[in-house]
Amino acid sequence: MERTLLLVVALEAFVGRFLVKGIELPPGRFGAPRPPAPPVWFVALDYLALFLLYFATALALFTLAVGRIASYRGARAASAPLRVGEYVVGVFTVALLMAALGGVFNHSGPPWILLMALLGIALYAVIAPWLARADLTTAIGVAVVAAPVVLYALLALLTSRLWTEEEIFDGAARASFGAKVAVALTLAAMLSPYVLAPRPLVRSLGKMVPLVSAIAVSGLGVMMLVLNYPSTIEAINRTLGLTLVPRSAITPVTIGWFKVSWIHICLLALATVVWTIVSCLVASSAARQRVGVGLGLLVTAGLGFAWPMNYAVVAVGLLALADAAPAVAAEERRATGVATPAIDDESWLGFVGAVVARLRADGPDANAVSVRGEHGQISTMVVTERHGVPLRMTITRVTGAVISVDLVCGRESARAPTWTAVARGYGAHPEPPPIEPRFALDDARFDQMFRCAGDRAGFSRAVEGAALTALATDVDGWLAGWDGEAVRHRVFPGIGAPIDHLLPLTELAARRAADPIAVARLIGRIELCAQIAARLGVVAATPTDDPEGEAA
Repeated sequence: MERTLLLVVALEAFVGRFLVKGIELPPGRFGAPRPPAPPVWFVALDYLALFLLYFATALALFTLAVGRIASYRGARAASAPLRVGEYVVGVFTVALLMAALGGVFNHSGPPWILLMALLGIALYAVIAPWLARADLTTAIGVAVVAAPVVLYALLALLTSRLWTEEEIFDGAARASFGAKVAVALTLAAMLSPYVLAPRPLVRSLGKMVPLVSAIAVSGLGVMMLVLNYPSTIEAINRTLGLTLVPRSAITPVTIGWFKVSWIHICLLALATVVWTIVSCLVASSAARQRVGVGLGLLVTAGLGFAWPMNYAVVAVGLLALADAAPAVAAEERRATGVATPAIDDESWLGFVGAVVARLRADGPDANAVSVRGEHGQISTMVVTERHGVPLRMTITRVTGAVISVDLVCGRESARAPTWTAVARGYGAHPEPPPIEPRFALDDARFDQMFRCAGDRAGFSRAVEGAALTALATDVDGWLAGWDGEAVRHRVFPGIGAPIDHLLPLTELAARRAADPIAVARLIGRIELCAQIAARLGVVAATPTDDPEGEAA
C-alpha cells in the first residue's frame, strides 16, 4: 500500500502541482483576449489532477489506518516504552484522520488539530527507533529527515497569533517561516545519503540506477533554470512546498572559498535525496526498501501542506521510516554474508576438542565430527546427552567463519512449535518457525529482552525459576520448544548476537588457545537448553520409538 501511495502521490505532484498549475494558456489569435473557456485538453488534465488529489488523500488515510492497526498488533510483546509510544501515536493518528477527513469535505474543525497531530507523529518517528534499539545511523537518519516536519509544525503552532483555516490550507502560514523550513529541508536532503543510504555505502555508490536518476534530476533542473528561471522557481515552490523568491534564490552564498547561489544548493540537495531514495528502493533489504518508500513520500508530499493529503502522506512516510528502522541493520548484515572473522582449522579443532573433553568429563560420552560441503562450507556436529535428553549441536562455518550455531535437544519436529522466544538485544535476526499469538510474561526485564509467542502457560512452566533468570541474563538468538519432542536454540553470531556472545571467535581468529571460561559458557548454554527440554518431557529415544527399528 505504501508503494502504491508513493506512485500515486508522485503522479499527482507531476500532473497537478507541476503541469496543471504551471501551464499558461496562450491568448487568442491575432492578439485577441484569451477565450473565457479553456481548451478541452486542459479541462481533462485538470480533472485528472483533481482525481489524483482525492484518490491520493483517500489512499493515504486508508494506508495510515491499516498501518497503525498492523503495527499495534505487532507491538503487543514489545518493550513497555515502545507500547506506550504506540498508544500515544495511535491517538495522534486518529486525530489526524478525523481532521483530514473534515478538511477534505469542508475544512471543518480547528486547523491546529492537524498541526498538533502531525507534530506528535513526527516526534514519535524521531523517538521510536531509539526505543526499538535500531541501528545508530538509521535512528539518526530518521531524526534528520523528520526535523523539517517538526520545525514546520512547531513554528506554525508557536506563532504570535492563531492561523485561520485559509492561512493553513492556502499556504500563508508557511510564508512567514518558509526560509527556516527550506534550510532545514535542504540540510536533511544533503545528509540523507550518509544516514539513510544502504550499507555498506561504498557498494551503493557504484550502482548505476541511483546515479543516473540523480544526474537526470539535476540536469533537468539546470536546463529548466536556463530556459525560464522565474517559472522554474515557481514550479519548485509548487511541487515541494517551498517559498523561494526568484531574486534571493540567485544571491550568492559564501561557503568557505566558494560562492554559490541558493537555487543551485537546492538542486544539489534534490539530486542527493533522489539518489538516496532510488538507492534504497533498489536495495536487497526489504526494510531498506521501506525506508526509501518513506523518504519518497516525504519528498513527494512536500512541505506546502496546502491540502489534507499532504498531512496524511507525510504521516505515512514518517511512520514507515520509524517502523522499518529497527530491522535495517540486521537485514543488511545478513545480505553482506559472513559477519564473523575467519578461523583456521587448527585453532577451530583445538576449541572443539576442548568442548568435547569438557562434555566427557561432566557426563556421558560425547563425540564430534566435521563434514565439508560445497563452497567452503564446513559443519561441525557435536553429539552427547544431558539430563536424559539426546543433544546435537551443529556449528556451520563458511571459509572458516562461523555462520550459525544450532542446538537441538531431542528430536526435530515438522509441526509448529508450542512456543518461541526471540531475543531483542542485538537486533533482528532470522526468525524461528512462525506461531501466534504473541504474549508477555509480565516480567519487565524479560519482556524487554524477549519477544515471545505461542503457549504462554507452557513457556512459563518450561523456563520458571533459575532458567528464566539465565535466559534474561545471557541468551541471544532464538529458542523454540515442542512439548515432549524437542527444544531448539539458534544463534547467528554477528547478526542475531554479538560476535563473541557464545563462541570466542575473535580469540580463535587470532590463533589463541581456547579460553576455559568461553568453553564453560558454551557448556552452560547446553545445560540450560537440556534442562528446559527435560521440563518439556523430552527423553532419550528407545528402540521402540524408532520406526525403522520396528520395521527391522
